[in-house]
Order: sequence, then structure tokens, then C-alpha cells
Amino acid sequence: MTKKDVDASTQPPAPIVAHDLILRVEEAEATLAAIRAGEVDALVVAADGTPQVFVLKGADHAHRTLLESLNEGAMTITGDGTILFANRKLAEMLERPLGKVLGASLSGFVVPEQAAALSALLALAKGGSAKGEVSFMQASGAQLPVMLSIRDAGEEDPTFTGVATDLTPLKAAEAALRQVNDELEARVAARTAELVKANEALREADRRKDEFLSMLGHELRNPLAPILTAAEMIRMSTQGDTRVERFRSVIERQARNLSRLVDDLLDVSRITRGTITLQTMLVDLGTIVRSAMDAARPLIDASGHTLVVSLPAAPVLVQGDPTRLEQVIVNLLNNAAKYTERGGQIALSVEQDKAGVTTTVKDNGIGMPADLLPRVFDLFVQGERTLDRSQGGLGIGLTLVKSLITMHGGSVEARSEGVGKGSEIVVRLPHVRRDGPSAKAPPTEEAPASTQRALVVEDNADAADMLSELLGLWGYDVRAAQSGEEGVTLAATFRPHVVLVDIGLPGMDGFEVARRLRATRPTSKALVIGVSGYGQEADRRKAEEAGIDHQLMKPLDPQVLAGLLTRAKKNGARSP
Repeated sequence: MTKKDVDASTQPPAPIVAHDLILRVEEAEATLAAIRAGEVDALVVAADGTPQVFVLKGADHAHRTLLESLNEGAMTITGDGTILFANRKLAEMLERPLGKVLGASLSGFVVPEQAAALSALLALAKGGSAKGEVSFMQASGAQLPVMLSIRDAGEEDPTFTGVATDLTPLKAAEAALRQVNDELEARVAARTAELVKANEALREADRRKDEFLSMLGHELRNPLAPILTAAEMIRMSTQGDTRVERFRSVIERQARNLSRLVDDLLDVSRITRGTITLQTMLVDLGTIVRSAMDAARPLIDASGHTLVVSLPAAPVLVQGDPTRLEQVIVNLLNNAAKYTERGGQIALSVEQDKAGVTTTVKDNGIGMPADLLPRVFDLFVQGERTLDRSQGGLGIGLTLVKSLITMHGGSVEARSEGVGKGSEIVVRLPHVRRDGPSAKAPPTEEAPASTQRALVVEDNADAADMLSELLGLWGYDVRAAQSGEEGVTLAATFRPHVVLVDIGLPGMDGFEVARRLRATRPTSKALVIGVSGYGQEADRRKAEEAGIDHQLMKPLDPQVLAGLLTRAKKNGARSP
């Protein structure tokens, strides 16, 4: 050894090397102090770049016991996902020994397609916390869905605590809930389909009912028309014969009663379908009441009742449909007459005050029990009936009254002190609005003296004969046809001033007849009156479109027809 070598070996170490050794000694002392204090659970030793985790026996503190008792997987991981600590539950969830879990990367236990999601979750948890759903790949190859909650431990080196909650029970519950929901939706869909089908069946049944009622009205009106016409002809032909007049009046009265029942039945059907349209105008209720009295007088007189009427001296103006308001008063008077013993008293009064116009019909008849009053306006509801049903009726009159008055913006109330103490029906209408058209009192109609030509197109032979005879008595030159085709052909040569055509003709119906008459020069300006037994709003619209001037319902009221013809002549009847 040279002197130079000796000098080099005896020289003190460089200052930087000494400082590094001092730091390592201090770090070792700090680590030992932390181990003694129980602050270290495991040591990570890096050898050849592969980290190894050594769990210290002295690290079994109370918090470890707590973590082991959890039903969730608990872990401590580094910033790169290395598992520093794991409880046994996490190892069970991964289906691996605890020793195979410690020191491994958490990303290695996550299904490959979710590795990026795990990295994003760790990045999101830095300085805070994050939660997300991932799936562990178990040793058996099965996937275990878990909710992974990660929180930053707040240490200098990135360290996170994590809790993995098994979502299998929740997924099973969700699947069961979805199955129950699917089954429930299927049942609801099936039930809905049943209800839709049932609703369609109800609509179809309702449509068929309306068709039946319309056809019933038509078929009932067909025989009524010639009966009433014949009764009027008998009256005109046998004036002064009281015995014949008595028999004739019975025929006319009962035919009109049947006609009224048919009208009420069809009106109820139209009201329930909402197809009735009011033709409102400014009218005098006193005039309507007097007209209703005339219509109800035959039944009242036949029952031997006394009718007392009280009307204001001045006109009582209301906004309403005069035809429907008269129908209301007639129904109330007829109802009072039917439910009052023979020789009874009926009082009708009209009053107006600041609240509106009040019409009251009161009788001393059989009265109503208290339990009937709330239901008396319901459809087909009637009071106690005798076996012989001497009162008659269908139980729809008051239903019509309430519906029509409600459409007018009014109200109806029924009162009775009990059985045998009479009844009182109170109708209230609102104050008049003076912005509507005014209705003039209808003039007294007389049969039109005329030498004009009239054509009757009617397939019912009796109805055609009676109507032709009546028109003949009024001075018309009359021809009759029993089909639409025959009527159009006859009109071309006969050139009638007035045509009465049955709407319900077989083959070419009355609408088509009217259209052809309007399209032909000789009859383009004739007065065309449609006669129908159906009475539907749609028929009225079709009549207007076909060029029919007026449409009358069967059975024809001779007085109404006479008034119509008289007015047409006074207004300048069309000449063909």
C-alpha cells in the first residue's frame, strides 16, 4: 500500500454521504417508534420493483376487530390501487385467500372493461370521496356487483380507504320488482284491454239503443199520424154531433198522449247523448204558460181537476227556447194531473223578482215521501204505484224538466210535506239578457183556404190517404205517391206548390227526393215539408242541406200544419 492509498483511506467521508445516512437512521427510528405506538399495520417492502406487504402481528387493534365484523368489504389502497389492508369479508367477496389479496392491485379484481371506471373513481376521490358501481371478478369466474365507496385518507402519500357493498341482494330485489312490475303492467294492460272492449261494447249497446229508440219512435209515429189526421177530419165532417165528438176526442186525446210519451222518450235519449240544441230567444213566459195550459187542458179536464193560474199583468221576459220551455210546463201540469185524485186542485203561478223568474206548479195530490225527494228527478224514478198503474207514465217527465231547465241555466226543486199532502215543483230561471232575438206571440192559425196543388209522398197508405183527405178539405188539389221515385216523376208533371215528403221512404229517401225537386225547374221553388218519425238532430241538418223548408215530426198535428201553410201563403208562397 502506498502512502497515497493510506492517506485516502484515512480521509473522513464526504458531507453529503453522511447526511444521507443520518436521514435514513432518523427514518428508521421514526418507523420503529410508529410500530411501537401501534400506528403501523403493515410494511411494504419493494424488492426488484415488486412491492411486498408484511402485516405486523402487533397491528391487531380494536379498529381491526371492528372492520372484521363488518358485512362489507373494507380495504386501504394506495394511489395506484395497491391493496395495503383488507378485511376477511373482502377476501370472501373475491373468493380468494386474504394473503392473495394483500399487496395485489385492486384493478386486477375488477372486470377488465371497468378498469378505466375504477381509475376515474380513484381520481375523483382525491381530496374527497367518490362512489360508483363496479363488478368484482371472483375466482370462480362469476361477476359480483358491488357499490364501491372510496375516501381520501388525507395522508401525505396518496392513500384511500374503501368499502365494497355487495349489491347482489339489491339486484335480486330489483329484478323481482321488475318482474312484479312487468306482471302488474301485463295485468293492467290486459284489464285495460278488457275495459276498452267493455267500453266499446257499451258504446255499441248505447248506439243500438239509440237506433232502437229512434226506430221505435218512427214505427209508433207512423200509425199515430193517420189516427190524428182522421180524428181531425171527423171533427171537421161531423160538427154538431156531440156523441161522435165525444168518441173522436177520446181517440185524439189518447193518440196525443202516446205521441207525447214517444217524444219524451226520444228527448231523454237525446239529452243523455248531449245532442239537443236550444233555439233561445227573448220570449214572454206568460205566453208560453198559456200555450202549455191549452196542451195540458184535455188531461186536466178529463180528471175533473180545477186549474188556477196566476200570471203577472206585465210580460215576463226570459231568454229561452219557447218549444222546450212549453214542454217543461206541460210536463209539470200533466204530472200534477196524473198524481192528483180526481177532482183535485192544481195551481200554477209565475213570479219575478231580483233573483229571477220563478214558476211553481202545486197540487193537492198523493204527495211524495221524504226519501223520494232527492231522487225524483232521476231517470225512470217514480213514486209508489197502484197495481192498475192508473197514473201511467214512464218516469221520465221530471228528468226532462230538470235537464231542460239546467240547459237554460236555471234550477228545479221538488217539495212535499209527505204522502197524501200534495207536491210542489219550483222552477227558477235567470234574469233575461236583452241581447237575443225576440219571439212574437204566435197568431191564431186557421186552415188555409187554397186552390194550390199539393203532393204527398208517403209509403204508409193510411197516412197518405188521411193526409190527402185533410189537404183536400183545406181546398188543395192533392196527388199522392208511395215511393220517392214515383213522387219525383209525378212532381215533374203535376208541378205542386207544396210537397209533403216522408223522410224515411224505402229506396230513395225523403232527403234525395228534396234534392231532386230542388234541382228540377218546375219544383225548385215549391214549399217542401219533411215528415219524419226519427226526430234526430242529424236529420234536421240533413234536411237543411237537402233544401227542405220545414221538418215536422210524426204524428202530424193538423193545427201545426195548418199554421205552417197559412204563414207560408201570407209570406208569399213560392210558385212553381
